[in-house]
Amino acid sequence: MTESVHEDIDYKTSDHLFRSKDEYAQGKYDLTTRWLKPLVRPGQLLLNIGCGSGEYNATAAAMGLRVVACEPEENAYDIASREAPPGTRVLNCGLMELQAETAPASFIVMHDVLEHIEDHVAAVAAVHRLLEPGGVAIISVPAYQWLFGHHDVQLGHYRRYTKSTLLELFDSDFKVEAARYYGAALIPVALWFSRLSKKPYPVAGASQGLTAKAMRAVCQLESRLPMPVGTSVLIRVRR
Repeated sequence: MTESVHEDIDYKTSDHLFRSKDEYAQGKYDLTTRWLKPLVRPGQLLLNIGCGSGEYNATAAAMGLRVVACEPEENAYDIASREAPPGTRVLNCGLMELQAETAPASFIVMHDVLEHIEDHVAAVAAVHRLLEPGGVAIISVPAYQWLFGHHDVQLGHYRRYTKSTLLELFDSDFKVEAARYYGAALIPVALWFSRLSKKPYPVAGASQGLTAKAMRAVCQLESRLPMPVGTSVLIRVRR
């Protein structure tokens, strides 16, 4: 747990706007889709919790899923609402308020949400209530507390996780089907910019030219090839 939590809305909005060009986020989304696709039947309900600017809503809808997404932060909610595919419902609320708005779902996706919630034990219990029996949740979180830095502070993170600390939260009430790290090649970037230099990530340079192509290749490789370390942890659990 960090000693203080601060959230910079302008920084968060810039981060959300960059997601459509973010090869790192796209690699996580692609991994999520590969974990989901063999399980999906058209018409099942997916909850995209803390959907940010909503990039994954279109991917889930394209798989034939009914999508209900929620996002508590106003600027991101506005973006997600504008960009929502037909039939997708986007709510301006968080995980803890969502149960009153929707029936239990076959699938839940939570990309980088749990670290924003102070009581993550209560959050995991809410995920359990929002899943129907046999339902599957895919959760991603930032990895390693020793990487906690400027980026985490500006986004309002309470903590980062290891694979084991994340699994401990889900072990008692869920069956863990998969768990892995992602983003090993970006550990030096996170360590230098966010932790040591206390600067934003150099996202502008990573979104164009040869750097963008190299970033795309690395992230796509890492989304398919599990590594023993990374800057993110992802798990797939079943209720």
